[in-house]
Amino acid sequence: MALKKEIELENGIVTNYHRVVSVNNITNISSTIEVASYINEKQREKESEYQKLQMKSAKGEELTEEEKEQLEKGINVMIDTKYYQFEYDKNLNVDNSYAKLKELEIFKESDDV
Repeated sequence: MALKKEIELENGIVTNYHRVVSVNNITNISSTIEVASYINEKQREKESEYQKLQMKSAKGEELTEEEKEQLEKGINVMIDTKYYQFEYDKNLNVDNSYAKLKELEIFKESDDV
């Protein structure tokens, strides 16, 4: 799942695909949602495919020459990461954090994708 909404960063880059990377609950203190924003969904898919290659390599699985070259080359994906802090919510998790984000002005009227 992710949120789709055009958001212009301070540097003028426009992102429109936002996914929750992590949720951190500090008991009785606060809940924090880490959000990665991408120029578009295709860029997220590019990152995801690269991460799969990294996992394959880390597990010691055999890589093709093309996969080895891709790992060496790396990826060129612009990701803007921000942290949003809320009052502590012991029930907050990745799945329900999207609804929480939509309470913020910046993510109001965003679409679930």
